[in-house]
Amino acid sequence: MTGRAPLIGLDFDNTIVLYDDVFRGIGEDTGLLPPGFVGGKAEVRTHLRSLPDGEAQWTRLQAKVYGPGIARAVPAPGLSGFLAACRAAGAGVAIVSHKTEFAAADPGGVSLRAAAWSWIEAQGLTDPARGGIDPGLIFFEDSRAAKIARIASLGCRCFVDDLEEVFLEPDFPTEVDRILVKHGARHLPAGPFRAFHAWQEIADAVFGRAAA
Repeated sequence: MTGRAPLIGLDFDNTIVLYDDVFRGIGEDTGLLPPGFVGGKAEVRTHLRSLPDGEAQWTRLQAKVYGPGIARAVPAPGLSGFLAACRAAGAGVAIVSHKTEFAAADPGGVSLRAAAWSWIEAQGLTDPARGGIDPGLIFFEDSRAAKIARIASLGCRCFVDDLEEVFLEPDFPTEVDRILVKHGARHLPAGPFRAFHAWQEIADAVFGRAAA
């Protein structure tokens, strides 16, 4: 063991920032969804894919949501408490996201990375008195493979992601504790990871406190 403070790695989209209301709102605003549509991102995706040219419609909607729409997105419940627990434990936090510069459906449009940075700053995540995340530990990578390589090079103690597929990649570092978060899910999947519903549960698991 070294004296280096432990580093907790976090995914970005649908892990620390949630878009359910944004998908629904922009979907209704653009006429892709009927007024009063009920459901979040998963339900919107299912609905759009059932339509003619649905996959393309879904891709274009994602470009709007993850670009200009991110300003309407919200932090996942309990995120601020988790970051406070990291600070109290002396643990560093890194954000490592698979996020290209531009959406495939809008290659010359809004920079997805610049939009994400604006959201991060607006939420105070890099403010030492609030989120406390070092800006030098925020990374947006062009591919999932590059994301996994970054996680390995950082030497994260654990990594939190909303996608099981990331943890199933053969190159995911075996020494990193895999933590899956499924906000709002009824059932948690099983696999080579620990799965939780919320940030408070993850804080309890990572830092060893009894569950509230």
